[in-house]
Amino acid sequence: MIRTRLAPLTLALCMSVSVFGGAASTAQAAEAAEATPSALEAFKASHQTVVALVHDKAPADKLQAEVDQLLDYDWIAHAALGGERRYAKKCETRCAEYEALLGQLIRENYLKRIRQADTGSVEYLGEEVRKDKAKVDTRVTFDKEGETQVLEVSYVMHFVDGRWVTRNIITDGVSLSKTYRYEFGKIVRDEGIDGLITRLQTKLADVAKAD
Repeated sequence: MIRTRLAPLTLALCMSVSVFGGAASTAQAAEAAEATPSALEAFKASHQTVVALVHDKAPADKLQAEVDQLLDYDWIAHAALGGERRYAKKCETRCAEYEALLGQLIRENYLKRIRQADTGSVEYLGEEVRKDKAKVDTRVTFDKEGETQVLEVSYVMHFVDGRWVTRNIITDGVSLSKTYRYEFGKIVRDEGIDGLITRLQTKLADVAKAD
């Protein structure tokens, strides 16, 4: 368990070895595997970088670029509409607009939580790894309005294109991915993709006002 002081917050590489490579290829594969950070290491490094950038009031584009390395917006957007088989049918001709809005909303909520949170502690409790997937468990302790609060936050990460990315966040047992899928599914059924996009635009405006 690793403990660090941070502002509190609101994914094993399979190496193939040629049969003709012999010991040298095996050694190279082992070396490459050791050089690949674990999901926990990757998450911790990325999150701490974002916290430092926020603290230093870094330019928006630099901050956005770092957050975008951590969160897999496209996958989350597809999953929220029922996955690849249902996605295109549900978002119709406005898929790109929907993805952009949802990605922006996720990013802004993540950064808002860091900016507004009181100073607290984050404990990195460990990780559970299954092939190219992992769950990084953390515990966040912070003071809010004079009371100490504790959140159990887990990050579901996948190893994609040589790096770990976050595809779900589970806060005290509540899954962001499942919540989006339920809420967005209902909105699309009742109001269509236009209604969902309008709601995302309104939510983004509310987040901007709160800042």
